[in-house]
Amino acid sequence: MLADRDDILRYIPQRRPIVMVHSLTAASDDQAITQFTIEPDNIFIDKGTLAEPGLVENIAQTAAVHIGYMCHSKNIPIPIGYIAAIKELKVLALPPPGAVITTLVKIVNKVLDITVVQGSSEFNGQTACTCEMRIFAKLKS
Repeated sequence: MLADRDDILRYIPQRRPIVMVHSLTAASDDQAITQFTIEPDNIFIDKGTLAEPGLVENIAQTAAVHIGYMCHSKNIPIPIGYIAAIKELKVLALPPPGAVITTLVKIVNKVLDITVVQGSSEFNGQTACTCEMRIFAKLKS
């Protein structure tokens, strides 16, 4: 494990109750893998499952953790990122509380301040969500 629950907070601006990543398990220049255990009091729980916005936020935060971790490891400032666009969103399953989501993001393109990632999340061996996400990242001024 490269980062646990406490370490994650170094790499993302979110704080409880909106933190949607609990550990960074792998990272390279072009991809990262995180895990997240869905707690029963998660703000994205709706009708007994994690709702679609929670899955999207999990992918976005995985991308943010990746950028933050890589910047930190290279001793450069961590930028603030925003979702600029989401394409080809497919929600295939909604995980219940207690499920552990494993999320993979792969950088497919980077142009100026926009990073394009392909994200996918799964739990119990089934795909929950996939999408392409464009993330705008800029250093604080």
